[in-house]
Amino acid sequence: MFDLSAYALRFLEYLVLMVLFGVPLFGWYGSRRPALADALAGWPFMGVLLVSAAFGLVLTGADVFLKTAGIMGMPVADVDRESLGWYLFETSAGRAAMARGVLLIAMMSVLGWHRRRGKVESAFPQAATLAGGALASLAWNGHAAAGEGVAGAVRLAAGLVHLLAAGGWIAAVLMFLGMLLRRKEASGNERLRSTHDFLHGFSTLGTIFVAALVVSGVAHYGDLTAWSLSTLLQSTYGNLLLFKLALFGGMLGLGALHRWTLVPRLGRALTNGDPAQQVRALRQSVAAESALAILILIVVAVLGTLSPI
Repeated sequence: MFDLSAYALRFLEYLVLMVLFGVPLFGWYGSRRPALADALAGWPFMGVLLVSAAFGLVLTGADVFLKTAGIMGMPVADVDRESLGWYLFETSAGRAAMARGVLLIAMMSVLGWHRRRGKVESAFPQAATLAGGALASLAWNGHAAAGEGVAGAVRLAAGLVHLLAAGGWIAAVLMFLGMLLRRKEASGNERLRSTHDFLHGFSTLGTIFVAALVVSGVAHYGDLTAWSLSTLLQSTYGNLLLFKLALFGGMLGLGALHRWTLVPRLGRALTNGDPAQQVRALRQSVAAESALAILILIVVAVLGTLSPI
């Protein structure tokens, strides 16, 4: 039961913090481009971010209690102030959790201030920066921060880049699905045109995310497995990593399908006046990509608890 709870908690932390980072990044990217901003009109950005930040704070607290109980070998209900203090101040994961909590509280304060001013767009850069720091702190929950010397620094840097690029890409995919599921986008050609323009315009940033994921993934996981093919084939960690790579390959394939086939078809259909079939095909494909993204996060939640060699 403890293992299942730990996996679920890790999965939720990754998902919530990636959304928390990617959504304001997505909004910032769109708001800076007038041709794309219409596709974001009416999105409850502030509500999504505030709820996600609050949930992330709760998850961080739960993570601290579970980790302390696990290290001390005691039930969660028996965790006391002294044990919590030791974990928070004497372990790197505990210090990272404190930093994460501070960043999330700061983010909620920034969001609340901008909400009172009625200027949602002005909160995006600060929110993305604070959430990016909170997401990056999860590197200390896994193997990325376990190295030493130059190799350890490279592994940590690769892990941080991997987390941030994954957060941007996964949040973008989930938001694209939300855009395609909204009735406004599905019922009016003008809104569909804005959605199409956003999907098309995001391709450059999406390519950057993918490139960062590939390079950082090779550096990070190659170092963890000592660049050993036998480790990939003969260990539980390696088998799960190969499964993750297969899922990632599926996401790459769907992303390429969107960029080179489905989005251009939607553009042509909008010109011809009959986009319903293309919208449906794109929606189904993005839903499949979102499902693969969720599966990857589940695998990552387990990978961080296993020995890589």
